[in-house]
Amino acid sequence: MTLIAAIALCLVSLVANAEPPKPIVAAQSETIPDEPLRIVSLDDLTTEILLALSIQPVGVANPDSYRWQGKPLADSLDGVESLGTPQQPNLERLVSLQPDLILGVSSLHVSLFDRLDRLAPTVMYRVSLEPSPRDAVDVGKAILGHLAALTGREAEAEVVVARLEQVLDKGRRVARERGMAGEPIAVLYPLAEQGLFIVSNEQTLVVSLANRLGGTNPWPLREGHTIHQRIEIHALAQAPDAHIFMIGNFSGAPMFESPLWRALPAARKHRYGFLATNYWSFGGPLTATVIMKQMIDVMNGMGSDRPSP
Repeated sequence: MTLIAAIALCLVSLVANAEPPKPIVAAQSETIPDEPLRIVSLDDLTTEILLALSIQPVGVANPDSYRWQGKPLADSLDGVESLGTPQQPNLERLVSLQPDLILGVSSLHVSLFDRLDRLAPTVMYRVSLEPSPRDAVDVGKAILGHLAALTGREAEAEVVVARLEQVLDKGRRVARERGMAGEPIAVLYPLAEQGLFIVSNEQTLVVSLANRLGGTNPWPLREGHTIHQRIEIHALAQAPDAHIFMIGNFSGAPMFESPLWRALPAARKHRYGFLATNYWSFGGPLTATVIMKQMIDVMNGMGSDRPSP
């Protein structure tokens, strides 16, 4: 490990340990029913976590988008009432479902809390891009644990967390075996036609997962109001030791066959590969498990004659 990498790791550790994480519940109604049965979800994260607990919500915001993204257990939403978009849920339709619990997240629904609270018991979870000692993986586990306690599904939650921890352990082990521990590890979304790449906020799920592999992020983005930022292709030349996960199956894009790309250290050393997932910003433990498995496959292909497909 280089001196710069060691210093970076120490700084990250100091920031992470500066203060304890805030409670996962940002706001909730004064009275919450015991083991609620008719639950509505206003965002994909709480929808996924309900499904992980084998709970079919009676209504969700934008189920078609959840399916399109290929999110876990999407087939379980067949027949579930659509409540419109997460940003502007259809409250009349929500009321008609007579829910005994409404779920939302602070980043989308904090301004709606008082109104939702008057309609039915509501829990608003703390989900934000602001720097925090709790990364996106921890946020998903914390919401899972809280919802499991509310609904009497602790056993189901234990199984989900055990599977996630198993694949996280494997990811860290593979990273060490591939010599990636202490080295720069990045996650990029290619804008192939423009010759640009998108880097994501540290609090997004895919970056949180990459950060757990024991490396350093060469392009950290920690601004609470910014989820993505663009970098140019020449920036990759300034991180010659970087191992790069590319989001989406862009392996056939002309950019990755160009002389400019092939001259970059990541290409010459075959230190990159493509994640199959097209959605990576937010997700619960099920999504985290899927993406880490894809990262393991990519890492196992790095350094071979061709980058992993």
